[in-house]
Amino acid sequence: MKTINLFTIKRFILTNALNGNVMLMLHPSNFNKLVKTGKRKVKSFSIAGINVIPDENNEINEGEIDVLEIKFT
Repeated sequence: MKTINLFTIKRFILTNALNGNVMLMLHPSNFNKLVKTGKRKVKSFSIAGINVIPDENNEINEGEIDVLEIKFT
């Protein structure tokens, strides 16, 4: 299992030349480890202009980063 932290997410964004037309989705446990902020519930956060959200459908394995394309109409 790969460790997911802010550095690995930023490196993933740069390595894959991602821009604001995508969102990243993480396994809920990986997401929760990054956003522990006491009692306040965080639904998303942004790194280098890319929004990061938790997987609410259990589709992503722990330690993985999934890229979701955003289509603007």
